Amino acid sequence: MTMKPTSRACRVPTRRFLWLLLAASIVPAALAAAPAASESTPAGVPAPSMSPAMPPMPPAMTGAPPGGPSGMPPMGGPPPEYVAAIQIQDGAYVAAGSRPAAVRGKIAGATSASGLTIASSADAFNGLVVSGRNSRFVLRDSSITLSGKGTSDFDGVAAGALVSDGATLELRNVRVTTSGVVSSAATAMGGATLRVYKSTLITHGGPLPSGYVRRIGPGMKEPPTPLGIAGDARAHLTMSGAKSYFYDSTIIADGWGALSTDATGGYVYLEANNCDVRTIRSGYGTYADGGAHVVINHSRFDTASYLGIIAGSGEFRFDDLTGRSGGNGVMIHSVMAPDPTEKGVLTIVGGTLTTRDAAILVKSANADITIEHAVLRPANGDLVLAVVNDDANATRVSGRKVPGISVTLRDDRLEGNLLHLDTDRPMRVTLAGTTLRGIIRNATVSLDATSRWTATGDSKVVLAGPVDVAHIDAPTGVTIEATASADTDLHGRHTLASGGTLAIAAP
Repeated sequence: MTMKPTSRACRVPTRRFLWLLLAASIVPAALAAAPAASESTPAGVPAPSMSPAMPPMPPAMTGAPPGGPSGMPPMGGPPPEYVAAIQIQDGAYVAAGSRPAAVRGKIAGATSASGLTIASSADAFNGLVVSGRNSRFVLRDSSITLSGKGTSDFDGVAAGALVSDGATLELRNVRVTTSGVVSSAATAMGGATLRVYKSTLITHGGPLPSGYVRRIGPGMKEPPTPLGIAGDARAHLTMSGAKSYFYDSTIIADGWGALSTDATGGYVYLEANNCDVRTIRSGYGTYADGGAHVVINHSRFDTASYLGIIAGSGEFRFDDLTGRSGGNGVMIHSVMAPDPTEKGVLTIVGGTLTTRDAAILVKSANADITIEHAVLRPANGDLVLAVVNDDANATRVSGRKVPGISVTLRDDRLEGNLLHLDTDRPMRVTLAGTTLRGIIRNATVSLDATSRWTATGDSKVVLAGPVDVAHIDAPTGVTIEATASADTDLHGRHTLASGGTLAIAAP
C-alpha cells in the first residue's frame, strides 16, 4: 500500500539545506572512535513539560517554492509515496495491502494499537505513518525493526515512525530500531506533533548503496563534511513546523546525530525530559537549525563529537544536563545567512558538561551565551573559544556591524579560558556573582561587586564599567593588558595580590 502526503510543507528549503548543496569539501574527516556505551532504558514516569514557555509559533507555512536561488540544483520534485506496515491518514486506517513486512498483533483501529511487532528488511519502507490533521494515534508496548535502506530522511522515507501534515502521534513503551542508511527511528514534520514516552530509539545506519558517490544535496546520505562528523543515519528528525517531546526515553545513534532538527521552515520545537542520549562512533546529541528551539531538561548525554550544534538563529536551553563529549560541548556556527546579524542563543542552567575540547566553540557566528550555576570541565582548558570558520560557506560580515558574542557567567565557579580569535566581531564577557580562574583574550570584561577574576596566563581585555582592582588577580609573572572603556576610571599599572600585573591604558 502506498500513500502520498497531503502537503509539501516538509519540503521547504532552508539555508542549512542550501548549505549542504554548496558545501565545497567532500573529503570525509578522520575521527577518533569513541567507546560504545551500554544500552539501558531509563526508569520514571511521564511528566508534564518542564521547559519555560514555548516560543510562539509563526503563521502557518504555505508550502515550498519550486526551487532554490538562481544557480542552485533543483530543490523539489514530487513528494514521495510512502509504503508502510501501518498507515493512518486523515483519521482513517488505510487497509493493509501486500506489504513486505511482518506485523504481529491486533490494530484496534484508527486511534491506537498495542502489543505489535513490526519488522521489515525492505528498502524505502516505513513501519508506521500517521498523517493529516484529523489523525491522532497512540502506539503502546510495541516494537518496530527496520533493516532496509532509506532514500531521503528529509522526507521521512524509511523512518520507523513518521508523523506529518498536522497529525499527532504518541509512542509509549515502544522500541524502534533501524539498520539502514538514512533510516531514522522517528521523524516529525509538516506541523505535526510527536510525543515519546518511556521508549527507546536506536539507529545503527548501514552500508551505503553499491556505487554511491558522496554528494551534497538531495539524496545525500552522509553529513556535510564541514561539521567534521561521520555516519549515515540520524536517530530522530523534527522539521517544517513540527513539535517533538521526549520523556524518560533513550535515543541512540551510531553516527551523525541523535535528536536533530532540519529544514525548519522557520520554526520547530524539540524537547527532551529525563532522557539518555548517545552517539557511539561519531556525531552530535542534538542540533538546533535556524528557527529551531531545543530544550533539554534533566537529561544525560554521552556523545562522540558534540553535545549539540547551533546553526544560525537556532536556540538551545540546557537545564540540569549531565553531558560528556569526546569533542566539543556546543558548537555555534552560521552559514549562508542573508543577514549577518543573526544570532544563536545558548542557555545552560545547572548541570555538568565534561568535554575533551572547548566547552563552547563559536565559528564565525553571533551568539548570546548564558551559563548559570553550571559546571564546565573542558580537558583542554577552554571554556569558550571563538574562531573564524574555515567553511567556504561561512556567513560573511562584509564590513557590517554585527552583535558579536555575549558571554554571561552568572553564579558560577569556573576554571578555564575565554579566547576570542574571530577578528570579524566583538566579544563581551559579563561576570555576575561569579568566580573565574582563566585567561581572557580580546574581549570586553565587566565584573559586578560579587565577582572575582584570576588570570592564570597573560590576558588582553577592555575593562568596562566600575572596576575594583581588588576583584582582579594574577600570579607572579602574569600580566593583564587592559584598556579602560569610557565608563571606567581605573588607570595605570597595578601589582595584584598574588604578584601579577594589571596594566591599564586610557581609551
